[in-house]
Amino acid sequence: MPGRPFGCFAQKAPVPFSLGDDRLHELSLAQAVWRQVGGEMEKHAGACLVALDVTVGVFSGADPEAFEFALRLLAEDSPWPDAEVRLRTEPVRLLCRTCARRYETETLDLACPGCGGYDVEVTGGRDLRLESLEIQVAPGDSTGREDDGETHPA
Repeated sequence: MPGRPFGCFAQKAPVPFSLGDDRLHELSLAQAVWRQVGGEMEKHAGACLVALDVTVGVFSGADPEAFEFALRLLAEDSPWPDAEVRLRTEPVRLLCRTCARRYETETLDLACPGCGGYDVEVTGGRDLRLESLEIQVAPGDSTGREDDGETHPA
């Protein structure tokens, strides 16, 4: 499209899917993330999306691999097909109600490493968050901002 910097805006096209029912949850979550990205990018007219940082908690209900695949699949037909998707997995944070120990785990084994008990409270690792967007603004852009190469919180 003429007048768009860096050639980062592609023609939008419908996305054909055949991921199977077990992956549709991650696909709908990825669509929600891209809608949020689109809303944020509207605030930065003329900017090019370089990367997005997303955090997936182990207890978020999303399979990190399937979610990342869905994000990348949808990126191909977005206005930002070259944007880097950076996914971080957040461990489950727990508090043992028996011995008051706080600990983290990357697995679904919630047993307290201190006392071996299972009377635990999940205190973190349930979220799925768009953490930030890295954008590039063209020099002399109408926003008046130069390319600072910084990451901006979403």
